[in-house]
This record gives sequence, C-alpha cells and structure tokens, in this order.
Amino acid sequence: MTPLIVSGVGGYFLLQRGVIMPFDDVADRQRHQIAPVQQLRFLLWETLKPIDEYIEENDPSHIPAYRDLRERIESGFASLLEVLGDKPALQALVKRARADWSEADVHATDLLAADLNADGTTNPRALQLFHAHVLAANDKLAGAYRELVTVIERDHDIALKSYEKSLWIAAIAGVISLIMLIGGLVIIGRILKASVDRLVDGAVRFAEGDRLHRIKVHVPPELRRVADEFNHMIERIHESEAVLSEMAHRDSLTGLLNRRAFDDAFPELQARMLRHGEVASLLAIDIDKFKETNDEHSHAAGDEVLRTVAELMAQHVRTSDSLFRLGGEEFAVLLSQTGLEEAHEVAERLREAIAATAIQYEGAEIRTTISIGIAEVLARFPQEVTMSTADNALYLAKTQGRNRVVISDERGSSARPGST
Repeated sequence: MTPLIVSGVGGYFLLQRGVIMPFDDVADRQRHQIAPVQQLRFLLWETLKPIDEYIEENDPSHIPAYRDLRERIESGFASLLEVLGDKPALQALVKRARADWSEADVHATDLLAADLNADGTTNPRALQLFHAHVLAANDKLAGAYRELVTVIERDHDIALKSYEKSLWIAAIAGVISLIMLIGGLVIIGRILKASVDRLVDGAVRFAEGDRLHRIKVHVPPELRRVADEFNHMIERIHESEAVLSEMAHRDSLTGLLNRRAFDDAFPELQARMLRHGEVASLLAIDIDKFKETNDEHSHAAGDEVLRTVAELMAQHVRTSDSLFRLGGEEFAVLLSQTGLEEAHEVAERLREAIAATAIQYEGAEIRTTISIGIAEVLARFPQEVTMSTADNALYLAKTQGRNRVVISDERGSSARPGST
C-alpha cells in the first residue's frame, strides 16, 4: 500500500507540475501575451481609417478617434513590454514595432496638423509613409506572435514527456499493488491518457494552424478547466484573425472589397481559367462628373453617392461576380465564366440602374451616371495589361459622352460602344 500511495502521490505531482501547470501557463500567456499582441495589431489597423477618412473627407471629427487609438496603442505597447520582461528577444522585437509605430504617429500628426490643398488632398508622401510604418509595425508584431506560438508548442512537448513519466509511475504502482488495484488503475490511466491526449493533440493542431478544432475533456476537473480555457483562447484568436483579414480586404466607406482584395482575386480567377478552360471579363467603372457632385453638394453628399452606387451595383451583379472599389470613384467587376457579349449585358444593367436612380441627400435629389469599359480576361496576359485594356475602353466611354459602355479587345482598341 505504501508504494502505491508514494507512487500515486508522486504521479499526481508529476501530472500537476508537468502537464496541468504547463497548460495553465499556456492559458495565462495567451491572456497576457498572445491576446495583447493580437489586440495591438487590430488597433494598428484601426488607425488607418480615421487618417484616410480625414484626408478624403477633410473632416476634423476624425481627429479625436485617431488620438483615442493612439493612447490605447501606447498603453498596449507599455503593458506588453512589461509582461515580456523575461523574454529579451521578443521584447526587442516589440520595441522595434513600437519604433515603427512612433514613426507612423509622427507622419499621422503631420497629416492632421497640415492644411489640406485646394483639391482636398495633402502630402501623399506623408500618407504613404504612415501606411508603410503601420504595416511594418504590424508585421513585427506578427513575428512576435509566431514566436510566442512556437514557445507554446515546445511546452506541449515538455508536458507530453512528463505525461509519459506519469504513465510509467502508474504502471509500476499497478504491478506492486497486484490484481486488487490494477483494474482501477487501468481505468484511471485510460481516462487520464484520453484526456491528456486530447489536450496534447488539440494543442499541436492549434500550433499547426487548425483554428476550428475544439478540445473535449470531462475528467479530471483540472484538465477540463484547462481544455475550456484553451478552447476560449482558440476562439478569441480565430475571431481576431478573421477581423484583421476582413478589415484588410474591405473598403470602409462602401463595404465593398478593396484594391488589395482585387489584386488577390485576379490571379485566382486566371488560375481557374487555366484549370477549367473558362472565359472571364473585367468591367472598369467610373462615376461620371463625380468631382462636380462633390463641389456642388459637399463631400458628404459625394460619400452618399458612392455608397448608393455601390449598393445598386451589388444588387444588380450576380452572386458569382466580384465587385470592388479600387479607390475614389473607381470600381471594378470580375465576371467569371462570362464572355464579352454577356459582360456587355451586365454592364448595361448596371448603367441603366444607376442612371434611373435619384439619390436623396438632405432634401436634395442627386442624379449621376457611370461609364464602363469592358475587357476580356485572358490567362496569358498579366493583370496590368487587362486593366490597361479596360481603362482604355473606359476612357473612350468618357470621351464619347459618358453614361455608356465600351468594349475593347485584348489589344486595347475599341470594338464597339454599348447603348447610351
């Protein structure tokens, strides 16, 4: 009995210190290290919105939003550096990220303090540098995140070795205790093995990038608590990554996919064309006389025009089509499995819908039109060539009177205009 008690107590402490405590430590680091890193990355992405909208709208109301984000980011960096005090390499990486953020903040402060030009713009170089430094800081924080996850995976291996030692102690205790207790030990061993295996397997799958897996452990209660905390950690990280990815590919004003999403979608479309022999078309769209709308009704009215045009186009394209706002009043539509004739029908449907809609803004009725250039997407031509071809057709539509559709062939020459 004494060897059983000694081995049982020793095995428990080995399990407690070698398996349960390391998983508790992982959960604690997630709350105080990994989650703050993800939160900082989210806040850094958020700073782009008030600066971009301030430049675009010349609206000082965006300045307090940026200043609030700046305070939260500074506080987040300070807290993160404090908890990483025992990890000098990671601390140094976070310090470099903070240095990039400081540079970005300098450029943002300059942009907010500078007088906008007559056309509503400011120093494009300062805005470019602000974006570049925010992206650099985010990349360094992503590197810190990966290193933290690597450390967690290493600790999983240590916990697994401790678990194997606890199994050896349990086996020895079972032999010494003979038949009287062997049945109970086998049952307990199987329960513990199944629970710890689920924890270890779940941790490994998480480290490999599986964010959908969830760990199910019922006994012992300590491991169930660790499993619950680990599942919560995975959910929070998955949600943070999904938000970051969505923000990076959506236009904040219209909610449409942005230029970055377009640059990702175009080669994917060409790859499908090569695999399946499909045809595809590109619509290059521009709102006619948009600057005059801004000058006559205000930039806020122009924003309402952009939102309404985006909503109308989203209603009149097919679910298989992809609609993007490339910037300013420029839009694009990628039409998969669509030749030029069918693309022309889609373009006319969009043009007619916009022309027939009266946009209401603060008691005023605003009417606008769009011009559209169509180009065939060919797998052998790079994105720039296809975009240039569509832009040439759009230019012809503008010069021929606007509110019309023009189709271009792969060489960029006008094939024929659509209806006006």
